[in-house]
Amino acid sequence: MQGQRWNWNWTMKRERSKNRALCLWLPQWPLQRLRLARPELRHRELILYALHRGCLRVVASSKRNIPLGMPLAEATALAAAHFEQHDPLADQATLLLLAAWCEQFSPIVGIEQPDNLCMDVTGLGSLFGGEPLLAQQIVKTSHRRGLSIRVAIADTLGAAWAVAHYGECPGIVPHGEMNALVDLPIASLRIEETEILAELGVERIGQLLKLPRNAIASRFDPLLLRRLDQFTGLIPETIVSHRSLPEITTEIELEYPTEDRQTVDIILRELVERVAQPLAQRQQGAIQLECQFRCEDAEPLKIQAGLFRASADPKHLLDLLRMRLERVVLGGPVTAVKLSVPLAARLQTWQPELFEPSRREGRRQVGLLVDRLSNRLGRESVIRAVPQSEAQPELAFRYEPLAGVPPRKSKQQRWKQLPRPLWLEAEPIPLEVLSVVPDGPPIQFHFHGLQRVARTWGPERIQTGWWRGRYVQRDYYRIETTTGRRFWLFRRLSDAKWFLHGVFD
Repeated sequence: MQGQRWNWNWTMKRERSKNRALCLWLPQWPLQRLRLARPELRHRELILYALHRGCLRVVASSKRNIPLGMPLAEATALAAAHFEQHDPLADQATLLLLAAWCEQFSPIVGIEQPDNLCMDVTGLGSLFGGEPLLAQQIVKTSHRRGLSIRVAIADTLGAAWAVAHYGECPGIVPHGEMNALVDLPIASLRIEETEILAELGVERIGQLLKLPRNAIASRFDPLLLRRLDQFTGLIPETIVSHRSLPEITTEIELEYPTEDRQTVDIILRELVERVAQPLAQRQQGAIQLECQFRCEDAEPLKIQAGLFRASADPKHLLDLLRMRLERVVLGGPVTAVKLSVPLAARLQTWQPELFEPSRREGRRQVGLLVDRLSNRLGRESVIRAVPQSEAQPELAFRYEPLAGVPPRKSKQQRWKQLPRPLWLEAEPIPLEVLSVVPDGPPIQFHFHGLQRVARTWGPERIQTGWWRGRYVQRDYYRIETTTGRRFWLFRRLSDAKWFLHGVFD
């Protein structure tokens, strides 16, 4: 089945988005960090090693004849160099200091482990005389600090990362003009497994863009499609500042332990009001709440409440915690209660209508209902079916909880309208079918009695590829019986057996 292809129209992208991202790559960062910390090693050959799978192996080397992953014993025999044990914690700490130093160029500096800094430079080029001068200034000041870097600026973080690692340096991709990047190798998409694509002859991004999306989704890891969409800008990728906001948490310690539920309820109300105020100041709402009770002579009790939509309403948050608390038994007198918000999201606000009820108000009420059901029955009891790009009907959807998960930006997807039954059997039901010819449609079958066929539509062949392991090959028919009932039947081509898969309403 022919899949949807990319619309490689960057003219529309130019009008829709003006975001600009900068990627700063530090090649051989462990070696650079060590030379900065110990200037006496600046002009010496360095080899760093670490314990990997029970053996000391090389993790970074300044000598070309010492590949990564070589056992330390072999590297010692082949190279005359200074050997040092790798310290990843020192690498990360120094990278954090470098990110703070880079805030002179952008207020938003993020870290992409293990050796990249990302900056949001939207609208900042003019402050430095243009984006080329901004990149040159970053390179010059970094060289003064003894750093060797590669810098690139593009419309998306994925594209900037690709140019910084595999393009010219400094690389400035003009806004909206990204067609030249299709010649970059597949590895520039920030994926590691490229051997299978290379075996298939797909070595450049442009070759990958010519493949149907459905084929990529079914044959390869989902990360490949996500990275490709981030590269082209179909999926937004936010640069998260290394100076993240502190987690909202508050705690009350009791002078005297208590087992009184009313006292516990008063404490919960106080804690909820405490967390609701900083949430409102950040224009955020809670998606998850976590409450921990410390009890005498017992393990701490932890309860969690999940929300469908972000909320900072103290009354609503308190009601959800009460529902969760009703289902648990405290292990003893409570000595302390701690409430935290591990997951929050931006609040949605709108102007209410004056005379007629708003549709958004209706959606808000549905969200409140989902919150109550999810916390009363459990997250796994209130779920939704999410369509998947899959030909095999049993795998054309997946279930996910409605509450307690980060909100995602809705993306309009055009699903091909196919005649599918409203009711789909969990497992296809074997049938006794009579056909005029072996490969033809049925004329009657047994299902709750004899069913005589009046009309048929089909066949519609559905099959999966060899890469799925279990090979599926079927011919589906829509059947209307003489009594007016409609069924969805298929014949398995491997053994010509018939099955009932669904019933039309």
